[in-house]
Amino acid sequence: MRSKFVLTAETLKSGIIIRSPNWLGDAIMALPAVCCFRKMIPLSSPFYVVSPSNLIPLYNSIPWVDKVIEIDSGHSVWNKNKLLEVKNLNVEIGFLFVNSLRSAYYFWKCVPKVFGASNGLRNIFLTKGFPVKWHEAKGYSKEHQSYKYLEMLYELGAEKWDGTYPKFKLLEASEIRIEGVSNFLSDHNTLVVAPGAAYGPAKRWSSTSYNQVCRYWIEEMKGKVIILGAKNECDTAKDVANGLNPSKILNLAGKTNLKELLYILKNSKLCICNDSGIMHLGSALDIKGVAIFGSTDPYATGPLSKNWAVAIKKQNCSPCFSRRCINPRKDYKCLNVITSDDIIQIIVKMCI
Repeated sequence: MRSKFVLTAETLKSGIIIRSPNWLGDAIMALPAVCCFRKMIPLSSPFYVVSPSNLIPLYNSIPWVDKVIEIDSGHSVWNKNKLLEVKNLNVEIGFLFVNSLRSAYYFWKCVPKVFGASNGLRNIFLTKGFPVKWHEAKGYSKEHQSYKYLEMLYELGAEKWDGTYPKFKLLEASEIRIEGVSNFLSDHNTLVVAPGAAYGPAKRWSSTSYNQVCRYWIEEMKGKVIILGAKNECDTAKDVANGLNPSKILNLAGKTNLKELLYILKNSKLCICNDSGIMHLGSALDIKGVAIFGSTDPYATGPLSKNWAVAIKKQNCSPCFSRRCINPRKDYKCLNVITSDDIIQIIVKMCI
């Protein structure tokens, strides 16, 4: 007997509204499930997203997202106007890709039926809650986080994810605000590196090692390098660029927006980065890349693309999921045992 919570084209004819995750990496890991939702609803029915401000450009780059309702941040308080804006969409079904009690309450106020992961008290606001174990207590996960999102969709009647991401709408070269970016990428031999990670230093491979890899790319691969990062990662980016041929380096740390990141990544030959939002974005774009893992778990949050390789050297204390090293020596061994030569060997296999 089929569950009464299986959704059909008929029950979804008014469309759907989802609450986006708050961080770029989580939003990308939820995209397979979001794509499955798009296939469940009739083509003529609308697809709405409630999203924090930082992710608006991502959803605006997906052709079949009809409207994005902006909230300032993941912890924003919705005023009457915001509640009314969502309620007036007249959508019957809502889905939460976040675990907060507040988000469940706001959707419950605006949408007749709300689905999402179970999380204690918030179940009182859910039409159906799904028990989800996001992280393993010890050791490596047996399932990627994307599939934990997908399992909830499968229970609601979605077809299996086909492994593809949306075809993002990219900026034209003339729309890039930063002078020289398009010309820099024009020879199709640009390495993009992103040495930062918002989570903390336990995810960040050393600037010195990135510098050595960039030097190899410039001198041996005869290419160019773009350095990406947030505003608070500018010093790290400078360290990566130190001593390299300035005509072959473009340091864009703190200068790009999310739509420009999409353009730069899609037009690069290879991306090397830590476990970060840029890694997930590159995976969704299906470019070639190398992801460097230390304190976190590639089985749970690694790139879901055959074009990506993962560099990891397991230690007894990893994955610890800590922001800073928990080893008594505080030596970040899980990262430091990965050498620039290790990454260069991967580059050779992927690009030569």
